[in-house]
Amino acid sequence: MPPDTQSGVKPPDTQSEAEATDDAQSEAEPTDTKSEAQPTGTRSGVQPTSTRSEAQPTATRSGAQPTATTSGARPTAARAGNTIESFSLKDLRSLRKDYTRRPDESIISWLVRLWDAAGEATMLDSTEAKHLGSLSHDPVINPKMMREASPCRLWERVLGSVSQRYLCADDLYMQQTQWKTIEQGIQRLREMAVVEIVFSDDINTRNPDLVPCTPVMWQKLVRLGPQEYSSALAIIKRDETKETVLDMAKKL
Repeated sequence: MPPDTQSGVKPPDTQSEAEATDDAQSEAEPTDTKSEAQPTGTRSGVQPTSTRSEAQPTATRSGAQPTATTSGARPTAARAGNTIESFSLKDLRSLRKDYTRRPDESIISWLVRLWDAAGEATMLDSTEAKHLGSLSHDPVINPKMMREASPCRLWERVLGSVSQRYLCADDLYMQQTQWKTIEQGIQRLREMAVVEIVFSDDINTRNPDLVPCTPVMWQKLVRLGPQEYSSALAIIKRDETKETVLDMAKKL
């Protein structure tokens, strides 16, 4: 049987109590912190730098094929404005693998390979330069590379260090060996261009392929080449024309 609602006993007002409970819950309801809290990018709290794995190395103006890198990290000069990008430790380890001088590789040959791999795009501060370790495997060159505290191109750091390591251009020229193939001949010519950049005050470019090829440089190339090529090579460059190293390399 249903309860006798007409007996005079009034049931408790459960609706009003429920409304009071709801009001209390609405007042005590905590804020939704999940929606406001932003997860940090790394456990250290430092904003991670963007990787450069998808970007391509900066093309050299010379047209010379740059040495392939295995790092996947692209040396980048700057973002929009004057903000310089920082390299992550992973990037620096990869760059160190690509840029380190190889066993039995002369300083002058290493410089050409470093230009092809990095060019003028790699900007480093002194801390990042230290993380690269001993790229040159030279006890004099490497410490000098790390002295400049402000962001500076790696290429500029290396050139400045080499100029303080060697007294004159002949100290680098003596590292050159004979060449037998056209590819080796072009390499020797580009090595000479790097020497000119380091020691000549008249060179206004840091790109070895855009350095003017002087008759003296060409004579050195002829002397280092096969004897059977000497007469033909001597005819190619006989005057003070304005050809660059790249121009002359195309004639070989």
